[in-house]
Amino acid sequence: MNSESRTAASPNAGHALQPMIMTEAQAETIRPFGIDMKVMLGGEHTGGTFSAIVAEVKPGEGPPPHLHRDREEYFFVLEGTYSLGVNGNESTVGPGTLVFVPRGTVHTFKNVASTMGKILEWTIPGDNGDYFRAMHEMEAGGGFNPETFAEINRRFVTEFVG
Repeated sequence: MNSESRTAASPNAGHALQPMIMTEAQAETIRPFGIDMKVMLGGEHTGGTFSAIVAEVKPGEGPPPHLHRDREEYFFVLEGTYSLGVNGNESTVGPGTLVFVPRGTVHTFKNVASTMGKILEWTIPGDNGDYFRAMHEMEAGGGFNPETFAEINRRFVTEFVG
């Protein structure tokens, strides 16, 4: 993780972590890339070590192939059926499936069901909440901007490929 995002994700550095119980109804709602997300735990709650997000994924929706150089990413399918690509290997997965994506691994997914899907996504270290917040703020503040998008991806060491 670069020092800029580590600092942003760790405002409580040096302070004791506090226990939390978070429901989806209480969680911060954001909408990056047009996907409804709930930040269940951000890096600011975990000293930057972990983030957890619930994403509601519309039919046909999902990110293009990309990778993260600074964090591991995990997905747990709660609802829906997804076409999943990890390092060029394609699978179809459904509820109860856990996916581990090591840093530097190209991955993508798409909801291939005709109904809404829901996934729990988490990262270690935990700056994905900050990444998605930055994307949400860009889009809410005037729409997609290619230069801002590139800067956010540089800051959070995320690369889109293909």
